Amino acid sequence: MAVQTNYSAAMATAYAGMIASTEPNELISRNVETAAGIGFAVPVIQGASDNGCDLVAAASDAVIGITVRDQSVTGDKFAQYDSALLMRKGPLWVTVTDAGGVAAGDEVWVKVADGTFSNADAGGSGSIKLPGCRWETSAANGELAQIRVNLDVPAEAGGA
Repeated sequence: MAVQTNYSAAMATAYAGMIASTEPNELISRNVETAAGIGFAVPVIQGASDNGCDLVAAASDAVIGITVRDQSVTGDKFAQYDSALLMRKGPLWVTVTDAGGVAAGDEVWVKVADGTFSNADAGGSGSIKLPGCRWETSAANGELAQIRVNLDVPAEAGGA
């Protein structure tokens, strides 16, 4: 019989896709259309069906929500046809993917190639600016930080 011999001194502060506070937020549900599934803290667009969602594919895409971690999901992503919870407004934990890190108050950009978050345009029409969103906390590349989501403000494609 296996016995656990190592224990963490403290719980993790957060996980990607975790709602950051108990303040009011706006959440919607959409069915995952992506065959490979969609991970947590990933921006999504309207899918082919009325209640569907899919991964960001172009700088001109309109982000409809960011996937929220769901403890009832087995594994680290929503499978195809799962009902995914999407945040439209509120604070959410995401992973920083910017070599220089991010600072509280910075703009939020989504990299089209991999659906990750940074505070700058990747250039070459490779990013989408989320004008209603901003970084709530500062963090280095690869660390978790909070973003304030407000997707009622239309997204803007990145520059060349």
